[in-house]
Amino acid sequence: MKILTINCGSTSIKFKLFEMPEEIILASGRIENIGQGNSLLTFNTNSYSEKQVKYNIPDHKYGLELIIKKLSDSDKGVIRDKSEISAIGHRVVSAGDKVLENSVIDERIIGFIEESCEIAPLHNPPNLVGIKVCMEIFGSILNVAVFDNIFHKDIPARAYLYGIPYDYYEKYRIRKYGFHGIAYTYMVAGLSKFLKKDLKDLKVIAIMLGGGSSITAVEFGKSVDTSMGFTPAEGLFMSTRSGDIDPAIITYLMKKEDLKPEEVDEIINQKSGILGLSRKYKDFKDIEKGVLQGDPDCIRAFDSYCYRIKKYIGSYAAAMNGIDAVVMAGGIGENSSLIRQCIFKDMDFFGIRIDTDKNNSLKGEGLISSESSRVKVLVVKLDEEIVIARQTYNLVK
Repeated sequence: MKILTINCGSTSIKFKLFEMPEEIILASGRIENIGQGNSLLTFNTNSYSEKQVKYNIPDHKYGLELIIKKLSDSDKGVIRDKSEISAIGHRVVSAGDKVLENSVIDERIIGFIEESCEIAPLHNPPNLVGIKVCMEIFGSILNVAVFDNIFHKDIPARAYLYGIPYDYYEKYRIRKYGFHGIAYTYMVAGLSKFLKKDLKDLKVIAIMLGGGSSITAVEFGKSVDTSMGFTPAEGLFMSTRSGDIDPAIITYLMKKEDLKPEEVDEIINQKSGILGLSRKYKDFKDIEKGVLQGDPDCIRAFDSYCYRIKKYIGSYAAAMNGIDAVVMAGGIGENSSLIRQCIFKDMDFFGIRIDTDKNNSLKGEGLISSESSRVKVLVVKLDEEIVIARQTYNLVK
């Protein structure tokens, strides 16, 4: 069975075509800069490769049609036509608490995703675009929504409720929902396989560090708390998101700067985090380079970023009464030995000790904890697409 996975951003499409259940990747790639006049296509099969070839791709429909054209090309493609694709799996960030399992998409599911756009304003709208365009292009082929927040469905009320009038929870469903669930599904499964231990026997802290960053407490296989909340803006510092702040800062800034709600929202989501603290960079590679060169702006952002992560590790260790393992992934978590060294420095109290040589020499994935470390620390190379493909296959087979 051939499963196509789609992850639509506001100006991008990531895709992979799998042969399931063998989990063979037939083709993969991405389109960037949709609607900006300088779109780039990356397309790969086992025998052919295009890397960032320029196209004029005005919208997502044109982009998806181009992907199908590439997949079914008589010389360089991997299928005869789109009818060979049995189902399409879509990453969807959130449907709030209206949907508690991954689902074949129908008008009801689309409605729930639309209602949750306020929770995930940067992600749900482009996710919906991808779904609707695929339904138009592929006709009767099944589309499946694989939700990021499903992983966190077992978080107890004591962890997901906020200290505001309970009426607002009942009226507007204001609560912690969590995000990055597809990534966490892959991370904890990889940890279980690597350690050869059942997740039901482990207390795990999973750390996802990328442009969006979060951390999750996974106790005996279930998410029991996570740093992102009602929206992805809560929790850790991120590339441009603020993470945790005193809520009174918002009204204070609105008065002082005469700001409208949408302007505050832009500050919290687009102008804060690493970019806000460094005043110049949102790419962590630039921050790390600046740290090594002694740039005080970069050091300020870097130190604050590490501190917030360390603080969350401590709070989740307390919540679970201990840790057996830590697993990391994401563009920063996988590639920055400097950030890993900083986060886990001086954590002997929790039984965490990092082997500096292992950490610095790591390529891909593997253990970076020392032999004497009671808590195992594993870095995994993230593959969200295979999770989407597996969930889609299980629903439609």
